[in-house]
Amino acid sequence: MQLTHAEESDNARTSNAIRGGAREFRTLLTGEEGSPSNFKLSFVRQSGELDIPRHRHNFDQIRMCLEGERQNYGKNKWIDPGEIVYFPEGTPYGPERSASHRLSITLQFGGASGSGYIGAARLQAAMAEMTAFGSFAHGVFVRRGALAPGQRRNQDSFEAIWEYVNQRKIVYPARRYEEPVRMRPNNFAWLPLESQAGLAMKSLGIFSERRCEIAMVGVDRGAGGMLAKRATTTIGFVVTGAGEANGFM
Repeated sequence: MQLTHAEESDNARTSNAIRGGAREFRTLLTGEEGSPSNFKLSFVRQSGELDIPRHRHNFDQIRMCLEGERQNYGKNKWIDPGEIVYFPEGTPYGPERSASHRLSITLQFGGASGSGYIGAARLQAAMAEMTAFGSFAHGVFVRRGALAPGQRRNQDSFEAIWEYVNQRKIVYPARRYEEPVRMRPNNFAWLPLESQAGLAMKSLGIFSERRCEIAMVGVDRGAGGMLAKRATTTIGFVVTGAGEANGFM
């Protein structure tokens, strides 16, 4: 079990050189590098202009806007504070264009396709290595010099990094969902957890053959209980309140 507090997390706030824009990231939790189930949970603070082209991933992503202004993720598509959006692998979204000031959390993790997820340390190392033969700007990697067969002079930054790390062409999973799924938790009802007085759950959705579940758990003041063990990775984030888990505050 990993447990961390925001003030104890990675204090190095880094900008997103892959996609660019006025954003800073603080890593909260990470998984196992090289594992198909690798993940990263981050705080993301936007403090100005953001202009990211339409793109897609070969991993899954979940975002929740915590506070501030609403967050853009496509033409006429916004995440209001308190809302959650699931971005399935293979599903294009964007462009993201706004000048918002907001704080959100982003969870990125390997999806059902098994393509995995490149962790922050390996990604930053790859970018540093790739500056020997190109440069990153505005979400695009621009190669210098002669091109190898099949290479492009200008390529999406994430695609170029993924292919460099894995030494093969990226193949995006077939689209399972037409577009990202936006959830409004306030419109879901709390359902009591059986035999767990003071605990209730909102099940917001279960996605793909991997059965990725997004849910919220409410705990009454002074109450406690046990969440069912699962064979999969479970990641939780405390939105409001305080308590303890496995004896840790």
